[in-house]
Amino acid sequence: MENERDISIDIGEGDKDIEELKEVLSVLRSELPVLLKGLIEPIKEFMDLMYNSERARDRARAIASFYKELVDQGIPENLALNLTKEHFINPMAIIKELMKMKGEEG
Repeated sequence: MENERDISIDIGEGDKDIEELKEVLSVLRSELPVLLKGLIEPIKEFMDLMYNSERARDRARAIASFYKELVDQGIPENLALNLTKEHFINPMAIIKELMKMKGEEG
């Protein structure tokens, strides 16, 4: 008899787990599209920046100008290069940061 009691308790716990899972899936179903849309738009803009030849050319000019101005102002070349790297973050770092920010908002 005691085994039957344990089984009924386990079944009750299973029902509770199923309900919790349904709630989680419901939240995911409503929130995931919003999260994805929030990520996709900035990525699309970023990809346009990276693959649009005119915008890429403008970015390259800005990077070169920034570096040259630092050197012209007496900043040592190695420091100017590091500052330029920090100022013009690499593409994957931007994407990772966007994803991290969106994850923290959710």
